[in-house]
Amino acid sequence: MTGKSCERVIILGIDGAGAYIKEADTPHIDGLLQSGSATYGAQTVYPSNSGECWGSLLHGVGPEKHEAQMYIKNNAQMPAGPVAASLFRRVKAAYPNSPAGAFVCWAPILTGAIEPLDGVVKHAAPDADLVPAIGAFIKEQPDFRLLFVQLDDVDAAGHKHGFGTAGQLQAITRADAQIGEIVRALAEADLLDDSLIVVTTDHGGGGARTHDHGSDHPKDMTIFWGCRGPGVVAVNELVGVSIMDTAAVALHALGLPLPADWEAKLPEGLFL
Repeated sequence: MTGKSCERVIILGIDGAGAYIKEADTPHIDGLLQSGSATYGAQTVYPSNSGECWGSLLHGVGPEKHEAQMYIKNNAQMPAGPVAASLFRRVKAAYPNSPAGAFVCWAPILTGAIEPLDGVVKHAAPDADLVPAIGAFIKEQPDFRLLFVQLDDVDAAGHKHGFGTAGQLQAITRADAQIGEIVRALAEADLLDDSLIVVTTDHGGGGARTHDHGSDHPKDMTIFWGCRGPGVVAVNELVGVSIMDTAAVALHALGLPLPADWEAKLPEGLFL
């Protein structure tokens, strides 16, 4: 890092990759996190399904509090309250004039896990089309404060081929290349050095059922989590990380206080 302050947070999520990233060829993720910290032993929430997991990442609390899964199941819009405010709502409250972006393949996230907010670009598309749209957003709105990305093909490959199989590992490598494209767009816009970037996944799979997830089996519950950016220490192996902690890391990096009722915490030793 160059000593710059953090101007923005980018969360790059790979759906369904669990800790299988360790077994796949991921040169772009490896290079990105070379000066940061990571763990293959982070934990997600139960039940280990995407609505519960992405909701917990975005809200800093567990599924029983954020209720994203309920809104997603009912194809409903998450209201501005009384559920726990999302990371997007908190960042927009602090930086109302700065844009933010949520780019996903799984469209229900945009309504079921994120409230209706002014100044938040929401875009849903297949992974292959999503990445160019993210590049355009970075180029056209470089003053953004928060960017959340959810790539879905890895989860689809797990359901098709089996989680942890060669077919899914190949999908992880393709997702790694797409992350490389996003990082390249950040570098070309001169936004890389003063950005905090988290790379993570929402859940694993192949525990109770080879082609599914949702159980409390370690293969379903264990995920990859990595971070780099201003103030981040290069730790050999983080311990005790929860998917919920992503929200705490994002707020801390942007100089915002952590809500007292959050379950999210700052991973020990992550920051200077």
